[in-house]
Amino acid sequence: LGRLAAWPLGRLAAWPLGRLALLVTLALLALALLLSVPPALAQTTVDYDADDDRLIEIDFPDQLNAVRYDLDGDGAVDSPGDQTSYDGSFANAAANQCPGGCQGYELTADLDLSADYPTWTPIGIYSATFDGNGHRISGLTVSVSSGHAGLFTRLLSASGVIRNVGLINPSVTSSAASQSAGTLVGSIGVGANVETSYASGGAVTVSGMSAQAGGLVGGNSGRIRASYAAASVGHTGNPASANLGGLVGRNGGQIQASYAAGPVTASAGASATAGGLIGTSAGSAAATDSYCDSTVNPGDCIGAHVTSSNAVAPGYATGQLQRPTGYETIYANWNLDLSDPADGVGDDPWDFGTGGHYPLLKIDQDSDGTATCLEFSGQPCYRESGPPGPPAYHPAHDHPESYYNPRYFMVASCEVGFTWTDAGVTTATLNFHLGLYTRPVTLTLSLWDGAHFRTLQSQGLPVPELRREGRIATVSISTAPDQTRFRLDSEYGLNLVLGYADCHTDDP
Repeated sequence: LGRLAAWPLGRLAAWPLGRLALLVTLALLALALLLSVPPALAQTTVDYDADDDRLIEIDFPDQLNAVRYDLDGDGAVDSPGDQTSYDGSFANAAANQCPGGCQGYELTADLDLSADYPTWTPIGIYSATFDGNGHRISGLTVSVSSGHAGLFTRLLSASGVIRNVGLINPSVTSSAASQSAGTLVGSIGVGANVETSYASGGAVTVSGMSAQAGGLVGGNSGRIRASYAAASVGHTGNPASANLGGLVGRNGGQIQASYAAGPVTASAGASATAGGLIGTSAGSAAATDSYCDSTVNPGDCIGAHVTSSNAVAPGYATGQLQRPTGYETIYANWNLDLSDPADGVGDDPWDFGTGGHYPLLKIDQDSDGTATCLEFSGQPCYRESGPPGPPAYHPAHDHPESYYNPRYFMVASCEVGFTWTDAGVTTATLNFHLGLYTRPVTLTLSLWDGAHFRTLQSQGLPVPELRREGRIATVSISTAPDQTRFRLDSEYGLNLVLGYADCHTDDP
């Protein structure tokens, strides 16, 4: 083009018309090619397996929805016609992003489906790994008239694994006959596994003949381990031969170290079987070290046995299920070897707390070497035995008192300085040093009123902004001369005290 521009116009004018047309066409094609190639093409691709664990990362609901287009989890759509839909959620995916090939999907954040998917269409027959990484899914609402129902319809083959997933208040309704409905998955096939997963709250309701409904799984021919459900299970109308179970509606597979604590209700006169843990147990099914809450469901943990099933699942009262605080008595065999069954080393999946709640799942989500139930999102984690009350105030005491929860190691210490005039203290400046705990915390600032600590709001004082720089929170507050002793509480969820600091000096 440069040489062409330098030619005299007379020479160009002397060319045959056909030759000029060809030259112009070639020039336009070259220009179009240049404009169609982005200058940084190599930088536009995205690696959706950033941690190289062969699982594609899901950050938001649309990406979870896109899993339905890749049911074998290899990172490629199962049908060419779904490519555009898949690319809308995983745009510009890097080629060969999973070392050795992709094997499924994993959550990297808690998801709320209610806004984007007020009614969820269950993901189809899944045969790969789905790892929740201790995250929760809320806002799941499923209503179907055909097929299996749940977050997933079916989980198949030995490569089909769902683990470390929590569901909060799911709602699953099915009118399909002879189909299975569960919060997490409708049906588990032979060889497939669900483990370390839970459903808390919500309900599963069926109305079709010969339907199967479970608080976590509708029908199981595979294996469920270290999981629990506390969802309501029932039916409407009078569906013949319905199977209703607190954990599984119909079990023909294995259940190990799991429990159910949600109400299971079969309407009077309905030809349905209902069990606190399993609705119907069939064939060579087994329920090992698995229980139901007999206070919530006074009937049997297994509603019925068919085809020579002899599975056994005892029921225990709520207090009995909550009382053990370790791998002992009824939970002696719950320290399952999940990650590498051949090494014989238990993976310690459960947190038993202090005897005030059911066992909860735990995970080391922040990779600090310590797994806790707090890090397995969405569970009603217990409050540790509370910290000691504030120490007696001695004016000559020049060291602030502090407390940290040894289980979660959230240290809070503080320094306080004062600005005053002859009329008394005008401003107190506090520096709070927050410790090693990396999860989101709530900071509460209280003031001593001469008898006990009260929050600033209750004393009619404005709450200043806690400015956080790294692990230091700084705040300035105007106070009266007799209000110069402060307390900072650091809490996580449900009033679980991680630490506090009692701040004062010897001579305010």
